[in-house]
Amino acid sequence: MKKNLLEWSVFAASLLLVLGLIGYLVVKSFSYQDTPPDLRVSIASTTDSLERNIYKLELVNKGTQTAENIAVEVILEMDGKELETTEALFPQAPTQSIEEAWITFRAKRAAGQKLKVHILGYNRP
Repeated sequence: MKKNLLEWSVFAASLLLVLGLIGYLVVKSFSYQDTPPDLRVSIASTTDSLERNIYKLELVNKGTQTAENIAVEVILEMDGKELETTEALFPQAPTQSIEEAWITFRAKRAAGQKLKVHILGYNRP
């Protein structure tokens, strides 16, 4: 039985697809690097209608693996003295993602206040 043009076209497309997938997997298996999550935190001052001392946290994962249960500590300082400490918890930060959270302090906003940020820890799933 002789195959027609449609059968040969489907066979060629399928063969190209399978070979392309195998080639992609081979390249990925040799170039894969098992690096931990690369977490970075930035803070931006925010205002609301109640004029609270509120800040927006942005957690960026530039690594190749997901991080879970990320705990971030933020310390409010003024004139070298620690006024207040708060924490933000992020349930998950997938690879190459940006997560957001907002934190508030009880102390009123004043000139000369500084923030220190520290990532306390995370889990790898």
